Amino acid sequence: MKIIVCSKEVIDPALNLDFGLSNSVIFKEGPPLKLNPSDAAALSIALTLKSADGTAEITVVSIGPPRVEHYLRNALALGADKAIRIWDDDFDGLSPYRKAVLLSGIVTLSGADLVLTGAKSLDTGSGQVGQLIAGRLGWPCVYTVTNIELESDGVILLKDTGRGEREKVACKLPVVAAIKGEGKLPYASLDRYIESKYSEITSLSPIDLGISPIELKKDPAPVTRLIYPRPSPVKAPPLDSSLPAFYRILQLLEGGIVKRKGRMLEGSSDEVAEKLFQLFLEEGVLKGAAGKNDAGKR
Repeated sequence: MKIIVCSKEVIDPALNLDFGLSNSVIFKEGPPLKLNPSDAAALSIALTLKSADGTAEITVVSIGPPRVEHYLRNALALGADKAIRIWDDDFDGLSPYRKAVLLSGIVTLSGADLVLTGAKSLDTGSGQVGQLIAGRLGWPCVYTVTNIELESDGVILLKDTGRGEREKVACKLPVVAAIKGEGKLPYASLDRYIESKYSEITSLSPIDLGISPIELKKDPAPVTRLIYPRPSPVKAPPLDSSLPAFYRILQLLEGGIVKRKGRMLEGSSDEVAEKLFQLFLEEGVLKGAAGKNDAGKR
């Protein structure tokens, strides 16, 4: 099995803006960068699959200038077999579609049958690259995957469906999996780390992938901006004009907040248990149909 892990560098969100006041490095070299957390999770899953299947081969791919080789060498030190960097001086603000064109070219060239990408990146957060790669290759794509298990005829992917729920998806290879989460990568041994400093990293251009500059300039699905869902506005109650401005602002801020009220249940232990049971039914904590049957028995 051949696995491709797509990696990307992003700005470290833990940046302390006060740092630049006492140290000018941030203004000379730019903000600190790190490996995208979901891409680190993808690499962690790939390393686990390789330990389970000794014949698996991991290729880590990154689109970026020479500085991204730092992450590629760390991946080699951790156990990846190959590292590829894609770059061209004409690259400027690549869109998700253009990235998918380049990465799908690598997949076709290497003959991989499992592609792992991050579900979202910390900077743009478009969450489209994995799906676009699968669309170009004609492969299935499973989004927000948190774990992968090998099967005799494919893989079992554990998918996060939200609200704490998980779903197992059985899929035959080839497949693209968009990984969700923050991977905790192991520490590389000193020998592997030193060896990775001298390992060869293949550098490819779009021409090497068989992609013409004209094709790369096409973008049928440009992303103009991202708008995330916002809660529905709540009509504010009329304000008391006799109050000072400070209290009117507090009254305005509390307009959409429904304060929870406590309830005191009194009676014997059986009566309190019955009242508590009915309260759970009213609040929707217990299912109505099952609750009514149980209530009749009680």
